[in-house]
Amino acid sequence: MSSKQNIPETQSAIIITEFGELEVLHYQSDVAVPEMGDNQVLVKIAYAGINPVDYKTRQGLGWGAENIKKQQFANNESAILGFDMAGEVVASDADGFKVGDRVSALNFEGGCYAEYNVVDASLLAKVPDAVTLKTAGAIPCVGTTALQMIDFADIKQGEHVVMSAPAGGVGHLALQLLINKIDTLGIKLTVICSPEKYQKLEGLIDTSKLEGWIDYTKDDAFPELNADLLLDLVGGDAGKRALAVVKPAGRVVVLPSIWAEALKQAGADKQLTVEGFIAKPNAEDLEQVLQKVGSNQLNLEIEEVYALAETAAAHQQLEKGDSFGKIVLEIYSSAV
Repeated sequence: MSSKQNIPETQSAIIITEFGELEVLHYQSDVAVPEMGDNQVLVKIAYAGINPVDYKTRQGLGWGAENIKKQQFANNESAILGFDMAGEVVASDADGFKVGDRVSALNFEGGCYAEYNVVDASLLAKVPDAVTLKTAGAIPCVGTTALQMIDFADIKQGEHVVMSAPAGGVGHLALQLLINKIDTLGIKLTVICSPEKYQKLEGLIDTSKLEGWIDYTKDDAFPELNADLLLDLVGGDAGKRALAVVKPAGRVVVLPSIWAEALKQAGADKQLTVEGFIAKPNAEDLEQVLQKVGSNQLNLEIEEVYALAETAAAHQQLEKGDSFGKIVLEIYSSAV
């Protein structure tokens, strides 16, 4: 049954009309509020997460940019970036959601750098009382990705796993999930990071449980650890360098997936199995992540919060590659 409250016709949003560097991001205050369709919900966004896929899409790279080319740009329309969101339902045409509900979503249709966004009900998760909207807006992409990637990797009892970028948005959540597998599956876990990031990990997990860590800032070749699995969250030359830790015929899961073929070629002499990974948005996995956060089984680190009008500065900060956890846009101030 449909329900709604007073909704304006226009909103503030960050739009792009072309791909490129930071200057293509434009703050505009007269953007039309999207119209709600069948089984959809209109959300007033409180917080929107910033992810690497956002700036890569802005640059014209990957699946996000391809979608914009085929949809908005093909029709001479502007596009709104952003895939993470949390806020309050202001209109609903979906069973199970009503005006006032606190909700969160990973929406690969984009549109989250705005005051309002329309979301299919199948993607929408209710936010537990113990979780703030700030956290709920930051976690959809990284939380869903971390959870699904660990499941995808299908880690077996006693295996040695090596993971890069353990302090990044996805990495610091995947790290916590992997620490649990040390207790439940007896796995060994080694991480690849800088000394500065390792120090930050000491405040997040019990680092004594780690098998060890590799300082990638040194010129030394990576050790041949004969690891069963490499979770590569970097790709590129760094990913190729990390292949040294994997045993012959071992496995590699790489995020972003665009590097899978290059790593497969680089690891051909060791006959490595290399698979790229892309998250699949769905409410069930997001609900599971939010419940873990609400029950203190999972901790999300937020590095910095920017206003919507400061989106270009937020992109610039993330592109530096030295953030610990997530960067978030605050669309409207919310204490809940």
